[in-house]
Amino acid sequence: MVTTLVAVATGLLVAAAVLDRLSVRVVALVAVAAALPDVDAVLAVLHPGLHNAALHNVWLPLIAGGLLTSRRVGLCERLGGDETRLAWAMVLAYTVAVAFDLFNVESAAVLWPLHDRFFAVYGQLAYSTTEGLRFTFFELQFGGGELLPKAGRGTVAGGYVVPSPFVTGDGRTMRAVLVNAGWELLVALVAVAVVGLRLVDQTRDES
Repeated sequence: MVTTLVAVATGLLVAAAVLDRLSVRVVALVAVAAALPDVDAVLAVLHPGLHNAALHNVWLPLIAGGLLTSRRVGLCERLGGDETRLAWAMVLAYTVAVAFDLFNVESAAVLWPLHDRFFAVYGQLAYSTTEGLRFTFFELQFGGGELLPKAGRGTVAGGYVVPSPFVTGDGRTMRAVLVNAGWELLVALVAVAVVGLRLVDQTRDES
């Protein structure tokens, strides 16, 4: 499973790409939005099935996007251009963080609480000289099969659990992994470099 640090780093890269100006406040807000989905790991103390379910759903970013685009609400007009772009960057950072767990074998219950099944979208895009081009993320089955035959995992009610560092077998040891692979460390370092360079450039321009 992709760690929270990678989700935060990716969110900051998104902010650096879509926002005209960065600041400590902007970086902090986007980082919080990217880390927010993983807060449901704490909720697993109340019910183990809430991890990757309670805050890993599509409803929160959809509601936020609806509020930002609604003319009746008029939120964009009240926020102004810069704050609106910041809000969209936060929504996108949150969505990408959820997608990291959806497009992973660990899975996420993205329709919870309306539907409590965990989904995991995974597969391969490959080419071989004997089988040709293979794309196994989605599999069209004209006989009435599922579009995502490998996606369904288990359900919250059925006892399917994504392990949480806050729920331990011995009741004592907690282990939170910050970086789980070399490429995750690389993403984090790239994010630090990109955001740092943007902040330095802005400071030079202002002076």
